[in-house]
Amino acid sequence: MGKLVREEFYKIAGVKQHAEFEQYLKDILFKPDERQEFYKAMLRISTDVYVDSFRAYFEDYAAERKANQQDYTPDTVAHILAAITRNNLQDSNGWSGYDPTAGTGSLLIQKWKDDQLADNPITTYAPHNYFYFAEEMADNAIPYLLHNLALRGMNCVVIHGDTLERTAKQVYFVQNDNDDFLGFSSINVMPHTDEVKEQFEISGWEEEAIDHIESGLVKFWPTLAPMQKKALEINPDPIAGTYEKPSDHLQLKDIATVERAKAKKCTPPGR
Repeated sequence: MGKLVREEFYKIAGVKQHAEFEQYLKDILFKPDERQEFYKAMLRISTDVYVDSFRAYFEDYAAERKANQQDYTPDTVAHILAAITRNNLQDSNGWSGYDPTAGTGSLLIQKWKDDQLADNPITTYAPHNYFYFAEEMADNAIPYLLHNLALRGMNCVVIHGDTLERTAKQVYFVQNDNDDFLGFSSINVMPHTDEVKEQFEISGWEEEAIDHIESGLVKFWPTLAPMQKKALEINPDPIAGTYEKPSDHLQLKDIATVERAKAKKCTPPGR
């Protein structure tokens, strides 16, 4: 299996520079056929959808470290966060996962991975049972985030706006129309209506509405069997100093690797 690096991205997009590649990502965002051809070309190089396809490229060529402190969560840390926040669907607040500063989507991808593996990705997992929520303010991160979600066939609402001020440019609805765990998602833009503002507690719009709907009438096919998602096992009555299971002796180094910031690129310097 290959690795998605700058040269591969540029070859697929038919470009030679970073600015051209970012424009390409924006240009195909609302063109389903071209978008899916891009995803298929990516998958021919690497089928590992359990890691953020764009994070390494984004951090090297697009991250605004000084202006927006755009240094994103390593996949191993995201994996741990996804595992410890696993819950029963009955106790859910309606969202399968929420990231108020989503960036390119690393945390949500690991949450989606954990949801799949806690269920059964072959027999019982169905995309419509999982619905994620993301917010991101940075203009430069939004195309990468939307492509990451659509590539994986996820269902997700993405607010392009300020999480604290509650102002927004657009609200996107990424939807797996065919409920196919091997399929891609459609990308829709919600209208700037009072209902949308109220639903997502938006205080005001900072950009003209985009008229773009891809999803038609959606018919969800029944799953082969009831959902089998397993909640995280927790000891309800821990006794200090008593650790009998081998898993109780795990250390961080056993399940995660540590990524060091590149020279002169860490925030703040010397950290």
